Amino acid sequence: LLNAGALPNQDPINCLQIALRMGNYELMNLLLRHGANVNYFCRVNTTHFPSALQYALKDEVMLRMLMNYGYDVHRCFDCPQGNSSHSQYVTDGWTSTVIKDTMFCEVITLSWLKHLSGKVVRVMLDYVDHVNICWKLEAVLKEQELWPDINSILTNPRSLKHLCRLKIRECMGRLRLRCPVFMTFLPLPNCLKDYVLYKEYDLYGQENFRG
Repeated sequence: LLNAGALPNQDPINCLQIALRMGNYELMNLLLRHGANVNYFCRVNTTHFPSALQYALKDEVMLRMLMNYGYDVHRCFDCPQGNSSHSQYVTDGWTSTVIKDTMFCEVITLSWLKHLSGKVVRVMLDYVDHVNICWKLEAVLKEQELWPDINSILTNPRSLKHLCRLKIRECMGRLRLRCPVFMTFLPLPNCLKDYVLYKEYDLYGQENFRG
């Protein structure tokens, strides 16, 4: 169906969301290569950041796949509270009532998810330039084993090579990045193409190659 031109973003229930909930790497990769929108927003339990991340917090293979295909990581660090105190919900986490525009910091600092915060944020930092983290997220990250590494990245300039990769990806756009045909015409050596595509972090591709 996809080879015949089926559009993966037209269904009322997002196809990529179903693949993510199933944890099916092959189906996720197939949909993303055919233009599935990695930055879709779910209408239930709406979040300030694209909804796909909710299903990938515990799985680095899935998380890296989303980031490699152009997930909007900056939205996760876009907290309007900044260094000021955050308001608390009546209950800890999501309820049956839709919470409007929930921030990433509110989700990842929940009691049953905060142990994942260090690993998730450390992965995210591979896909952004300089970001500021809010007071609430920083407080939880300081309790994590990866905090020294995260703090070093946050407080030091990023490498020029990394910044160039981000700029090239921004100029190319998400749809060109996922298109193998377009990449063959890009006037760069293969090693640089692999760097632009984050091949060193393509855990799904590496596992398939080893298999």
